[in-house]
Amino acid sequence: MSNDKNNFNPFDIDFYEIGETIKNSVNNTLRKLTEASDKNENLPQTRNKEVCEQKPPELNKAKSYKATSITSGVILIIVTISLFSEFINFGGFGEFVITLLFAILSIAIPYITWKASKEYFRLTNNYVRFLRELGNNTVISIKDLASAVAQSEEKTVSDLTKMMKRGYFHQARIVEDDSLFILDIPTFRLYKDKKKEIPEAKVKTSDEDEVLVEDLSSERAKEILALGKNSIEEIKKNQARITNLDFRNNVDKILKNSNDILSIVEKYPDKSYALNKFSDYYLPTTAKLVETYGDFEMMRTDDSKILNSMKQINKSIITIGEAFDKIKVELLSDRAMDIKTDIDTINLLLNQEGYTEDDWSNK
Repeated sequence: MSNDKNNFNPFDIDFYEIGETIKNSVNNTLRKLTEASDKNENLPQTRNKEVCEQKPPELNKAKSYKATSITSGVILIIVTISLFSEFINFGGFGEFVITLLFAILSIAIPYITWKASKEYFRLTNNYVRFLRELGNNTVISIKDLASAVAQSEEKTVSDLTKMMKRGYFHQARIVEDDSLFILDIPTFRLYKDKKKEIPEAKVKTSDEDEVLVEDLSSERAKEILALGKNSIEEIKKNQARITNLDFRNNVDKILKNSNDILSIVEKYPDKSYALNKFSDYYLPTTAKLVETYGDFEMMRTDDSKILNSMKQINKSIITIGEAFDKIKVELLSDRAMDIKTDIDTINLLLNQEGYTEDDWSNK
């Protein structure tokens, strides 16, 4: 182990590759978000295979039962008619019993399998609606889920319990006396921490359910904000001792984009789902790069290895700044869509009231 340390050469590190790695990681994340957006879906956790199934697990079983119901019904009816014809022609108690048995089966088997098919299809449809109702959230009230599928809260809890047992949801929990549904383990941990702040003797109302949902949804945003601000302060501290103006300007762009991103998260906590790597990896890595550049600059040497490393770090900082700008734009893209929708709605209302659309559109 000591030999490895002695042989380690810090100038063998490809600092430029660090920036490219972050850039590629950001691009890959944004590409996935864009693909989801193109399908009118923006559901990170519900699209996570480790959290829940992407396709209802029992959809094939529902189709199979339906096919069995139709096929068995047709076959058994044909057999029953054939046996009934033999009974008419030849009579006999044995033929009567067999005919009666097949007549009963021709009704019972198709009915049972059809009913099973309907139940599986119902669960499948409810599952899709539950995911749609969750949206970007990882916690939601049972009341909201029940409303989404137009059934009672008791029936909704029963459906969710079946889904959890049958592998629809892999990490889900139902808490607060069957009033809250939590989708994943990280949110459940936050819930347990939050629960400690709530007095046990307090009687919980439905309004407090909604407050708890909002608190849990914003908890991740708070963690990202705290980690992000710490990294930004670290970057500023290391930037302050650097004399190279070009490098300082490049770092300024990162700081501006980073602060803008955190401001967006602070105003819209639901955006935090896409920023785990931003606070856990991108910013801390950037801080380390700025610190390393400052250390190299402090040496005041013309050594080619050090100068080359500084150039690589500078290129990496430029690349990271561009990547952060992409993150910022992506986070605000759906806000632009909301504004466009609002404008379209206003135009529609103005047209209905007889006002001129062109005057409003031009403005």
